[in-house]
Amino acid sequence: MENTQTMLKMYLQHLIQPGDQVIDATAGRGKDTLFLAECVGPEGRVFAFDIQEEAIQSTRELLAAHKMLDRVALFQESHTEIGRLVPQGIRAAVFNLGYLPGSSQTIITGPETTLRAVNDTLKLLVAKGAIMLTVYRGHSRSLEEANTLNAYAAELSKKDFHVLQGMYLNQGETSPYWLTIQKNRGDHS
Repeated sequence: MENTQTMLKMYLQHLIQPGDQVIDATAGRGKDTLFLAECVGPEGRVFAFDIQEEAIQSTRELLAAHKMLDRVALFQESHTEIGRLVPQGIRAAVFNLGYLPGSSQTIITGPETTLRAVNDTLKLLVAKGAIMLTVYRGHSRSLEEANTLNAYAAELSKKDFHVLQGMYLNQGETSPYWLTIQKNRGDHS
């Protein structure tokens, strides 16, 4: 969530309360992980995932520089491991899809792994909890990933979930867009 994602950050700041548990499903360079650590406060917990050692190291260094490392559990694992490694009771989750900024575009998120991670995360959310996905459409499988996510989100029960999509109309067809999935009520495994 760079500066262009100001609205998403404002929503998350309103949603996340001190002491909450949240997920950064794609830690990247650590900016979202740091933001989430600030939101949950000293009693909260962030579960941050990335498959790349470079990403985990960047995130660790950023958190240490801001004295927030103790609020975060870092996992050099795929976000497909969320269902195995994260407890119930998640207030919010953030996904930034695509590739590690400033790195090779050969390691990317894909529709199969992202869909599994989103599905597992939905099961961990508390009522009124939400997943925020920023979908970047500039990598080799981005269109397939976007179409898969949109189809999945469109099929979610409207009784159980609210799904919103936002996009920049003035930034071209391949600009990033976001999906927000909010859980309306209790457990729906």
